[in-house]
Amino acid sequence: MRRIIGLSLSTKTIYKILKRHGLNILKCKAKIRTYKQFAMRHTNDMVQMDILGPFYLSNSSERNYIISCLDDCSRKVASKWSERKRSVDVLNVLEDWIMINGKPDKVMHDNGKQFTSRIFRRFLVHNHIKDKRIPNCYPQLQGKIEAYNKIVKNEFLAVEGIPNMDDGKLRYDMFVKAYNETREHGGINGLTPSEMFLQRLITSTTIHTRTKQQSVTHVGNQKCNLSV
Repeated sequence: MRRIIGLSLSTKTIYKILKRHGLNILKCKAKIRTYKQFAMRHTNDMVQMDILGPFYLSNSSERNYIISCLDDCSRKVASKWSERKRSVDVLNVLEDWIMINGKPDKVMHDNGKQFTSRIFRRFLVHNHIKDKRIPNCYPQLQGKIEAYNKIVKNEFLAVEGIPNMDDGKLRYDMFVKAYNETREHGGINGLTPSEMFLQRLITSTTIHTRTKQQSVTHVGNQKCNLSV
């Protein structure tokens, strides 16, 4: 509403209006944070990876998973609905991220066997990507992707009446696109993840260009260009 018509309302007010009309299908849990969450300064400094599931459709006993790769700086995500959670499935999502957004410097993940397997570690080494495992029993270190998993549970799985897996995959692709490009994110000052990603990418490029242009040293009254 703020983006389209310039009207800003609090979450509590919006929830009351939805409740009055019987449309409060999402829970309203207002929490006051007393800490500042750490975030990488630049896009692709680090991505977080995780697997959500298994979850089941109402008319099926087959297991389903959501595999996600999220940029720590912008919250932009590459994510897929999958019937399995093998290392190759995880790598497919990471490769999708790299093809669209570029190669990350570091990948953070838990100690699941998909991330500690030889094929996964070999891929990181071959592509010069640092491997960052979180200690056991410390999922809060991956708070951003855990928060995304919660969004998927509350805003997709809990409200979408999914008749079958094929339909679910199609709807989930649309959900990921909407999350990246149209859903305002409270953790990045109301920007969408795609806007934040582009903003930080442009800022990083501009700073690098200025630094390169201004890298000169004075010798007497003359300037000597330094190669960067």
